[in-house]
Amino acid sequence: MHAHNTLLTIQALRAIAAGAVVALHAFVMLVHNAGYSLEIPIFGASGVDLFFVISGFVMVYTTRGEFGQPSSTMSFIRRRIIRVVPIYWFYTTVLVLLLAFFPGLFSKAQADWPHAISSYLFLLSKNNVGQVGTVLQTGWTLCYEMYFYLLFAMLLRLPEKVFLPAAAAIFSVGIAVGELGVPVPVWLTVATNPILLEFYLGAVIAFLYLSGFHLSRFWATVAIVGAIATILLAENVDQGLWPRVVFWGIPGGALLLAAISLERAGLHTPRPLVVLGNSSYSLYLVHPFLLPAMGKFWASFHLADTLPPALLFISGFCICMVAGHLSYLFLETPATQWLSRRWRE
Repeated sequence: MHAHNTLLTIQALRAIAAGAVVALHAFVMLVHNAGYSLEIPIFGASGVDLFFVISGFVMVYTTRGEFGQPSSTMSFIRRRIIRVVPIYWFYTTVLVLLLAFFPGLFSKAQADWPHAISSYLFLLSKNNVGQVGTVLQTGWTLCYEMYFYLLFAMLLRLPEKVFLPAAAAIFSVGIAVGELGVPVPVWLTVATNPILLEFYLGAVIAFLYLSGFHLSRFWATVAIVGAIATILLAENVDQGLWPRVVFWGIPGGALLLAAISLERAGLHTPRPLVVLGNSSYSLYLVHPFLLPAMGKFWASFHLADTLPPALLFISGFCICMVAGHLSYLFLETPATQWLSRRWRE
């Protein structure tokens, strides 16, 4: 199989990962915005870990044959910027403007220009209430993505066989710094977090898959069942840095390997999941605007007193899915196509 052939199961997994994150934030909205009293299940956060594993896989899978090429680094950086930056900057700008001109919409966050500038640069920083992240709620994950992209771009200049040991060495040094408690600036903490190993796991799976390795239908099914069970049963596990990698990252890798193995065995990927996977990035960025607004609307009419939370959860989830796809069609795709035409290799 050519390395650039699209794997439809990857798009399906992206849809599942984004859907899990939206579900988590929908539960948060029910409690913190709409006024319901219920326990928030946190397993939806594992969608982020699945995204990271997928990212590590896709970077290797789509660049096979580019290792050691003089022009590979700039070509890779160009593609990543075109794919990630425009729509993220758009939604970050929308939120910055809302914070600046409509501060009453927010309970604690305020316009914070150093924090905003760091967000545009994909650097973690503290906001006005001391929380580490980016202006956009989900943008913190892109800081890790960008760090991995920069590292990957540098290693593309080396022979393919060097990538895994070199990446392992760099990740190990950074994580060791974090484990030893060496003080580093907030923006540099992306290099010390064990969650980086999830990108590495995805890269390992990509090299295995490209070498011809895959699971049988039976073992792929076992891997899927085991991964889902682990993610769900780890709900009450203390989700620190290392437990997150173990109980969410490794199962994410198992889901990825199982899915691509089943596709190689002839699995038909449902078209709706592929479509939602295509728009998963827009969905990931737009839903933090919609869910809190829906929750506050619900609370303003005291609907939590008479209507079940499932109604708001389902309607909010579905509205986010539609909005994410519309954003993909009318914002993300035109922006990336325009930039691709303007910025040619």
